[in-house]
Amino acid sequence: MEPEVIRQYVAQNRELETQLTKRNQQYIFDLKKALIAANLSEEELALVMHEMLPVLVREQKSGITARQLYGTVSERTDAIINQPVEEEKKNTTPALIWLDNFLLLLGLFGLFIGLVAEFSKGQAQPYGVVTLLATTAVGGWVFYLMHKYIYQYQMPGADKSQRPSGGKVALILIGVFVLWFGVIMGSALIPATINIILPPLVMIAIGIVAFVVRFYLKKKYNIESTLGAPRPKK
Repeated sequence: MEPEVIRQYVAQNRELETQLTKRNQQYIFDLKKALIAANLSEEELALVMHEMLPVLVREQKSGITARQLYGTVSERTDAIINQPVEEEKKNTTPALIWLDNFLLLLGLFGLFIGLVAEFSKGQAQPYGVVTLLATTAVGGWVFYLMHKYIYQYQMPGADKSQRPSGGKVALILIGVFVLWFGVIMGSALIPATINIILPPLVMIAIGIVAFVVRFYLKKKYNIESTLGAPRPKK
């Protein structure tokens, strides 16, 4: 959070504290002392007070004390220190999920093909650049569909009432896997003048760059991983 916002919170908190009753002021004083002793940062303390003080000022008008609202100082301290961290919601935009899968497959295929070709001198490399890109692009879409129609309904709390029938899922997946296989085989028939065979080191470089770009985009956009079944949280 921006330092300027924190300074505003601190100023507002001080103003609100002056509006508290003597009993509630003592409660807040003891709570802040306990939270500081528990190594709560200045920013975290300001946020906690910013949430509590407006409620306390409002409720005390009805004769409700801080202890009645929040329990004892030790109970409130424990609740603040040990509150579960809420995970940031993953980005499930289909285009970003496809891109994430595509870059992962491109990284894996690029490295694998490049390394095999590099250590198998004299053997022809079977995949040209068009085959590589087409295979990984369609593969990224295939794995997205697997997540959409199967894996997401295996997560705890998933709304299984929205899950499509097994027959529909089977038809969709069979169709896309046939398409995927067709793309792999069909692209291999493209003339070498178009489907250029890249040097092994270039393929390795493509794989590395794909992994780096994927890592950057995944952190920037918090993209949900869908290449494989999600694991339930413990």
